[in-house]
Amino acid sequence: MPSEGSAGLIHTLIDRLAVEFSEEPYRDEIAGAREDYFNQAGKVFEDDGDLFEGRMASFVEWYVLERPLQGGPPPVLRALERANQNGEPDQTRRALAALATSHRSVFDLAQVAGDTVEMEDLLGGARFKVTERRSTIGFEVGDLIETRLCWEGQRIVFTKTFLFHPRDARDVAIDLIDAGLEKGASRADIIFQLARRHILWHRHGHVNAARVYKGA
Repeated sequence: MPSEGSAGLIHTLIDRLAVEFSEEPYRDEIAGAREDYFNQAGKVFEDDGDLFEGRMASFVEWYVLERPLQGGPPPVLRALERANQNGEPDQTRRALAALATSHRSVFDLAQVAGDTVEMEDLLGGARFKVTERRSTIGFEVGDLIETRLCWEGQRIVFTKTFLFHPRDARDVAIDLIDAGLEKGASRADIIFQLARRHILWHRHGHVNAARVYKGA
């Protein structure tokens, strides 16, 4: 069985990458990335409280794991290449490789059992059993969740970030996903569209979720 430390290393490496690739010579790069991300995902502000913190964490993961850096590979792939060249420990290289192939999407939570949640990827159709080593309290069947999955050896785990779409907007959100897929929209575009609706719902004081998600 994998150790608890293997999942912890994945989280630690995200934090390390965030620090390294926010310092010189990357300060302008991360500033541009932040503007790019929040233009697509919707702008948040410090007085948004937990929403601000969660969206900032999502930005950091997106920046270090997905966004091309200076026209080349994202930070995680650069770190992996360096780790291979420098002969860093196998555990570190495996964790970086897992992060490089991590999977961000919107998932429909189908089952909760012990420390395991079963989820369907609404943008890709695959079904995943995910180990949540912290707690599954708060996860409920029928939740629509934007999150990122990562294979850490013998199980799939979550990274740090979650966005739970309001249950009252579930049917509308699924319709938006289906419409986006039918039009050939990218995974990222659909995720960002739903994230923007979530922020609007937050601005409306967590009421009229279905109406807000419809764009009414």
